[in-house]
Amino acid sequence: MRVLVIGAGVGGLAVANGLIRHGHQVQVFEHAEQLRTGGAGLTIWSNGTRALRELGVDIEPLGRVLTSLRAMTETGRFLWEADLAAVTAELGSPTVQIPRERLIAALAEPLAAGVVQFGKRCVRVTEHPDHVVAHFDDGSTATGDLVIGADGHRSAVRRGLLDKRPAKPAGWASWQGLTPSDLPVAHGNRTLNIAGRYAHCGLIPTGNGLLHWWFDMPWKEGDPIHSIAALRRLFRDYPEPVRALLASVTDDDLGFFPHVRHRIPRVWGGPRSTLIGDAAHAMPPVVAQAANQTLEDAWLLSQHLAGASGEPGALLRAYEAERRPRVSKISRTAALTIKQRSTPLQRLAKFPGWLATRSQVATLRAGSNVLQKLTRTPRVRVA
Repeated sequence: MRVLVIGAGVGGLAVANGLIRHGHQVQVFEHAEQLRTGGAGLTIWSNGTRALRELGVDIEPLGRVLTSLRAMTETGRFLWEADLAAVTAELGSPTVQIPRERLIAALAEPLAAGVVQFGKRCVRVTEHPDHVVAHFDDGSTATGDLVIGADGHRSAVRRGLLDKRPAKPAGWASWQGLTPSDLPVAHGNRTLNIAGRYAHCGLIPTGNGLLHWWFDMPWKEGDPIHSIAALRRLFRDYPEPVRALLASVTDDDLGFFPHVRHRIPRVWGGPRSTLIGDAAHAMPPVVAQAANQTLEDAWLLSQHLAGASGEPGALLRAYEAERRPRVSKISRTAALTIKQRSTPLQRLAKFPGWLATRSQVATLRAGSNVLQKLTRTPRVRVA
């Protein structure tokens, strides 16, 4: 089939790899003039790395394998530590922290020249009995057998075919960066989460001496966007290495990421269209699964369309029906955490239970149309 993919982010590039491996003709359309490599680091859990392997991409050499998650309070009191090495040993797929730029490059590298077209902002999609047309803001069009909206939480595909309502602000935001660091945490394999009464921060080694760091706080539209100087004041009582980190970075290193959430529709498209990733299920990053769920989308959609020709509607609906319960559960958990206004300390204290019962590390069987989900309890040491 001729497949049009709108958006060359993680989801769009991942699904392009999967569909091409199954013999489909794929064209990816990206509104930017080149690959968007901004952003900090991404935590790709065992479900995400396994999905990537099934899509033909191995990121383990490109980032830092994580073996442990450690959490403490703003006073330095130990909360808990989860053994990710045990999860890797059991499921055969590691948790990897990787710069977003490297993940995008790894997903783009296998694609032949010309598969991705840049400077193509999709403004609408029209479906016909035997084809679909994507319309771009430069007046050009592209025709295919189906279209996949992988264009993020502002998705033009979603707005045009399903739901004009924008994703809702979640009431929190992240201030984050990815910088070289001499701090010991940058050169190990352990994530450090530090929780306070009204905010929390994290530090994750990302390979080659890079450290991904973030500060999560309540935020709404119209509130000031903090500077590094403000973060130094707000987190001045946090234990090391927080103060040392903030002393070593500048505003040029700082990115701002407001949290949003989409209503997840029952059906994600029309007879010849569907969605993946944030276009379908944008969620706050409090459970660190957004990119991983996008990769699961890409793998499963590729599996459902393997060998398909002709009318794709039933296959698209089957993919959506299988994905919706899983992403809805994860999205609800993230939203409930925000809605109840539980403090980051409470969120982190509950995290071992989340990892054990809801992260649902996935075993993906090549050639299977069913996402086999296994719930595994890592070894968690709690204070």
